[in-house]
Amino acid sequence: MLKIENLHVNLEGSPIVKDCSLEIKKGEIFSLLGVSGCGKSTLIKAVLGLIPSSSGRVFLNGRDLTALPPEKRDCTVVFQDLRLFPHLTVGENIAFPLHFQKKKKTEERKIVEELLSLVSLEGFSRRTIESLSGGQKQRVAIARALAQNAELLLLDEPFSSLDPNLRKEMGELLLHLREKRGLSVLLVTHDHEEALRLSDRIALMKEGEILQCGRGEELFYAPKTVYAAKFMGEANFLPGRVERGEFKMPFFPILNNDYSCAARSLVVADKPDGEYYLFLRERQLKFQKASEAVEKSSTQESASLFYPISSQCIGDSWRVFWENENGLVLHNLSDRPQEIEQVPYRMVLQAEKGVILFSKEELLED
Repeated sequence: MLKIENLHVNLEGSPIVKDCSLEIKKGEIFSLLGVSGCGKSTLIKAVLGLIPSSSGRVFLNGRDLTALPPEKRDCTVVFQDLRLFPHLTVGENIAFPLHFQKKKKTEERKIVEELLSLVSLEGFSRRTIESLSGGQKQRVAIARALAQNAELLLLDEPFSSLDPNLRKEMGELLLHLREKRGLSVLLVTHDHEEALRLSDRIALMKEGEILQCGRGEELFYAPKTVYAAKFMGEANFLPGRVERGEFKMPFFPILNNDYSCAARSLVVADKPDGEYYLFLRERQLKFQKASEAVEKSSTQESASLFYPISSQCIGDSWRVFWENENGLVLHNLSDRPQEIEQVPYRMVLQAEKGVILFSKEELLED
């Protein structure tokens, strides 16, 4: 579908996009994720031909777009400010791209009505833009983009000004359009939850470069950098040391989920000796009452005790914070925080195949 090869973009002598390479498949929702100013909007403007690239190439279905003007690239975009025409009605806004396709008036009206139905705005054709809510304006902008009948839709943070409920609603619309129209989408967003919810794959950008590209679960559970680990969601970093290919933690052994044994280390053959931090997401940690854990395992003598210190509501779950006698604070998610008592707990970690370690230097540098 879309292929970007070694794209560089310089603006006013400064590199904004650096050696970017991506490939987006047909029918895929692909997210460019990153903070404001990281180069993601500049990248899609270069794909659209709205700003020149310094080097590199852009292909759409094998066709080289690099030297083509924007109107010949068969891409369409919805920007953050939507750019709807306030002096035109809803129907006239959607029909605007159709004028350049030399459609007959009857055909234009039919297409407009079909697109209004597709974005759940039936009967809105004669409404003014000023009379619409924020979510309705978003739908009109998307319908107008679809009227261009382009093969690729680019969305440059069009939902960022909406409240959370409307953002979710527009995300569901995007998934609906992909299902109904086989739409291929390149979505620019700074919201990692939105990217995880909507995307088939994600490219995380920082300072004009792509740090990591892959499925959402890969970036979430197997980040390649500390920056990616923190950006994609709440994370725990457990201190320890690698010695002769084994990672050992000073505060507690690693307990199996059934508490049948307590491992003393994790095998990490690819790491040189030194201080490291074990990366874990909140749902990879569990805590068991020390009294119950002792009943099931006789190897608990050196496991550190944790106590619940606070909790906070995050939607339909609660984030619970725990602290041990050494001052190490960890956090995990609980569906039933009311069942947590002010008694000692032991951490439970299911040892997994993919052990993610970051060096002390990596953690300090981020």
